[in-house]
Amino acid sequence: MLKFLLVVCCTLLQMALFAQDKNELERKRKQTLQEIDMLTRQYSDIKKNQKQSIGQLTLIQNKIRLRNEVINTINKQVRAINGDINTSYVEMRRLKKDLDTLKMTYAHNVVYAYKNRSSYDFLNFLFSATNFNDAIRRIAYMKAYRSYRAEQLEVINKTELMYRDKIAQLTNARKEKSAVLTNQSKEMGELVKDKEEQASVVNNLKKREKEINKDIATKKKQAQQLQASISAVIKREMAAAKKEAEDRDRAERDRIANAKKEADRIAKENAKSNPTTTTTTTAPVVTAPVVKKEEPKKTESYLEYNKEDLALGNSFESSKGRLPFPVDNGYVSIVFGPYTIPGTNIKGSQDFITIASPAGTSVKACFEGEVVSVFDVGGNTAVMIKHGKYFTTYSNLSSANVNKGQTVKTGQVIGRVGTNIDGDGELNFVLARENQMINPSPWLRGR
Repeated sequence: MLKFLLVVCCTLLQMALFAQDKNELERKRKQTLQEIDMLTRQYSDIKKNQKQSIGQLTLIQNKIRLRNEVINTINKQVRAINGDINTSYVEMRRLKKDLDTLKMTYAHNVVYAYKNRSSYDFLNFLFSATNFNDAIRRIAYMKAYRSYRAEQLEVINKTELMYRDKIAQLTNARKEKSAVLTNQSKEMGELVKDKEEQASVVNNLKKREKEINKDIATKKKQAQQLQASISAVIKREMAAAKKEAEDRDRAERDRIANAKKEADRIAKENAKSNPTTTTTTTAPVVTAPVVKKEEPKKTESYLEYNKEDLALGNSFESSKGRLPFPVDNGYVSIVFGPYTIPGTNIKGSQDFITIASPAGTSVKACFEGEVVSVFDVGGNTAVMIKHGKYFTTYSNLSSANVNKGQTVKTGQVIGRVGTNIDGDGELNFVLARENQMINPSPWLRGR
């Protein structure tokens, strides 16, 4: 009976692990398909534009990447189901073998009981005991034997039920595998379509190489202007923070010096009122108490000299990977750093990410902070927010909802998405640590 219980526990544990793995894979597959559906809707919107753009290509490339993820997840599902099927086969063979053994043993016991079924045999076995204690033991043995036969029958019935359950599980697993393979075939077909669409877009971009490279050159000039403005604001903020820190230090030094002068004055007055005697006893010197002001923790950056700025910067840094996307409806169309279009001579580089989003979409602050500048770049507006020693800039806005010196909260609307050269909605999102531009993508949470 103990062996049977161990077998049942192991079987249930394996079933639970397989179910957990398959459920997680199915959840991941559905989540990725939802992301693909969102990209498909976005692509349908921008496809209305007659001009093929780098953003369209990026969107298709993202779809292909996600489609490959779905196919890989389906492959893992197939492997998990195959593992489940193989385990079921092994369990079925073992249960069939155990069932045959149990039935054979039970049949032998039934035959033996049938041959010794008379009351005479029972009494003969009982009265052949050598003493009273031996007779008691024989009665207990007979009771245990009957109980053993009942347990055998129970184990046989339970084993047979488990065997039937395994057959049902195997049938369901085969049906599940068939459905998963159907999904796999469908996704492979969609992947082929996506790659054909990608080739078409690349071909059209290649035809517009000169025009696109001209646009990239224009955007590069705007990006240089944007970066120059950002650098100027950061230098101004760093200089102001340094001056504030130096003024604070100077005020503290003056306070200490004045306190020392006051202590020396009190000491001199005490000396005059209590002149020295012939015993050359010196009057005690009384000094004024000097209260030491607690200074904020010194850091490498003057931008974090104040404890409030230090706390804000640390909070921003600890939020890496969890910052909200600046727009509710959009995607990264051009990545941070250098980029090229395979099969063409189109290439560029930028120190920020470009987010494609419908013109007029609300742009939200990704973290709390202070607006340190609202300025113009190429006819559009840019809003710059300070978070300790970190700065975020939202450029190419059609309008701004905030002013310089204003404190904003996370998720607060600060402006609206403007348009690019082609007339498409576009937002440039810049992240800087002091005067160093860094890639914002790893800081933003997944959509």
